[in-house]
Amino acid sequence: MYPMTLHCKRLCREDQIIPLGDPVPFIDIIIFAVIAVLLVLRLRSVLGQRTGYDEQPSRGEPLDNGSAEVISIESGRRSEAGDGHGLAALKKADRQFSEKQFLNGAAGAFEMILSSYAEGDVAKLKRLLSYDLLQSFTQSIQQRSTDGETLNISLDELRDLRIIDAKVFDNIASVTVEYQSTQTRLLTDDDGNTIEDEDTGTRDLIDIWTFERDLTLDDPNWKLAETETPDGE
Repeated sequence: MYPMTLHCKRLCREDQIIPLGDPVPFIDIIIFAVIAVLLVLRLRSVLGQRTGYDEQPSRGEPLDNGSAEVISIESGRRSEAGDGHGLAALKKADRQFSEKQFLNGAAGAFEMILSSYAEGDVAKLKRLLSYDLLQSFTQSIQQRSTDGETLNISLDELRDLRIIDAKVFDNIASVTVEYQSTQTRLLTDDDGNTIEDEDTGTRDLIDIWTFERDLTLDDPNWKLAETETPDGE
């Protein structure tokens, strides 16, 4: 309790005594009244505003988005050109595609994939092959290792290569290349003895390889997805 001295003032009625402190100036009362009115007005303005906790419409009610454009994830991933067949369709879907640059890369990939397969370099093949084809190559490499065989492939000459097909389907671009080459293949066992079969020796070969690339990705690299050897080769 704070100590204080009460001053008593007798009013008109007898025996009514009201304790008072220091008298409050009349101007202070007016100021307090104005402040109270301002606080009430301020409180009403705040209560009248919407906040982040307003009731949201139920899931069954559509939201009114005005003229806002809605783009689905699926349509946003699709190429503008859509599906198509031939180099024209490919160039429309992938405006950065260059036939000359692609063939230069395909020539380098041909030699690199052949040597990596012969050496059993799965890590390097992983960067060059599609998932399914990598599994096939890996199984062949593992079988060769189990049998104790060593394969050597020498690309003696790459005489020609050309694009024979191209298409775009479901955002996947594919280009098929025909290679005409001369290769020497040597297969040996654990003792270094040569294993003769129809795939060894020096031969002129035609290989048909199909490369693929997902146009929705930023990765510009193509991966080998399919290999084929024409009948009689």
